Amino acid sequence: MATTAVSSTTSATSTIAANKTAAATTAAANKAAAQKIITSLNAGSGVDTASLAQNLVDAERMPQENGINAKITKNDSRVSGYAAISYVMSQVQTAMSALKDQTSFNSLNATSGNPSAFTVTTGAYAIEGSHDVEVLRLAKYQRTVSNGLSSATASLNGGKAMSIQLTVGSNIAPVINLAAGKDTPQDLADAINAAQAGVTAQVVNTGDGSANPFQVVMTGAPGSAGAFSLSTNYGSGNGVPGLGFMANNPNNQVATDAQVKVDGITYTRPSNTISDVVAGVTMNLKGLTGSSTGLDLTRDTTAIKEKINALATSYNDAMSMLNVVSDPKSTVDTYGATLVGDSTVRMVKQQLRSMFVNPSSTPGNNVKALWQVGMDIDASGTMTVDATKLDTALSSNFADVVKTFTGNQNNVSAYTVAAAGIAGDGLKKLNAMLGATGVLATQSANATTQNSKYQADLTKLGVRMDSLLARYQKQFASMNSLVGSVNSQKASLKSSFDGMMATYTGKTG
Repeated sequence: MATTAVSSTTSATSTIAANKTAAATTAAANKAAAQKIITSLNAGSGVDTASLAQNLVDAERMPQENGINAKITKNDSRVSGYAAISYVMSQVQTAMSALKDQTSFNSLNATSGNPSAFTVTTGAYAIEGSHDVEVLRLAKYQRTVSNGLSSATASLNGGKAMSIQLTVGSNIAPVINLAAGKDTPQDLADAINAAQAGVTAQVVNTGDGSANPFQVVMTGAPGSAGAFSLSTNYGSGNGVPGLGFMANNPNNQVATDAQVKVDGITYTRPSNTISDVVAGVTMNLKGLTGSSTGLDLTRDTTAIKEKINALATSYNDAMSMLNVVSDPKSTVDTYGATLVGDSTVRMVKQQLRSMFVNPSSTPGNNVKALWQVGMDIDASGTMTVDATKLDTALSSNFADVVKTFTGNQNNVSAYTVAAAGIAGDGLKKLNAMLGATGVLATQSANATTQNSKYQADLTKLGVRMDSLLARYQKQFASMNSLVGSVNSQKASLKSSFDGMMATYTGKTG
């Protein structure tokens, strides 16, 4: 019995020890597993807190960022639209400029009956017609040539001081003094030129092989009023070799005025360029005609018609672009639908149309508006030019056409106050519209300024969102740490309870 009792007690003790060992093993395994789970779950909640924080920030950032970027895109489109309008309106400006002055209509062809005797150029005031011209005499300048001299640097007065006196026409010029040692032919020529008395001088080398190949050549202004004379005072010098002139030198030339007979009337002028005999015509005399010859002035309107057609084309191009930028359905790249509903577009359209359809501020008797020269706008809004009507206006009412376009003014600019016709007035309006302070530049600058502000708003939004992200990350880190701590306690308690359960029940879970 005793032996049996002892054996039973030993067996029970062995069983309890075995159960404790198993429980310890299970507890260690559970602890390791729990630690592995905690580690794999980011030591806490198991949530990807970095992505969660970024997604929350993005959800707040994107609507605001998209709204600001949409405004920037719209303003960029507006700037492109204003640039397109500025370009096409500048083309109208160029076309208007070509017709703004009375001289723009200078279209007479001048034909000389004897081009070797005279040529002709026409100005704005030339009138069609024919004239009889006879060149009787050419204007010439006086040329006086000295006797031969040995050198350009040889003394004229033995090295002594000397002076000369020039008389030009009826005017006595101041005395020209040459100091001692400055009495060479070249010194003399230099002094005459420096005096600017209406006479020029140069020393030439004839190269004739003689001992005295150098000569002083003096010339005056064209016409008889430029005739001159010269007297020499050698002072204390001996005047050797001196400055001598032969009256019969074949190289001398007498000053004369030009004479030309036009339509039976003889005109005397000091120059061979005569612009005050035939209105608007400049004659350049080259030789004598020997007899009367013709000067024909005929009008060529080809260039004028090209300018008017170019003006119509520029109008159509401008209107086309204005329609493109304001059409919400436009599919034109870059510029299409960029200024839909923009009041500036409407204003530019109205001003442009009024330039072309309103009567001239300087109307002629029979031509007062562009439609009367064949420039008309059809039902589709396109300007066309009736070639027949334009030809008729230019041939029958040329002066009216010029006045209607220009007000008979020249050099019209933004500062011109008086009425300047359709082209002149239109150019002034376009200059104001396209100037640095004009509506197009101002609107474009405003859009650019707004975009600068929007870019600043984007920067501020970025700073604010970065701050929000940092706050979320800090909050989620605290939450993650708390959840991790709770999960760790839970795992530890579970492991302890599991160990106790194994100890007293022999079960591991």
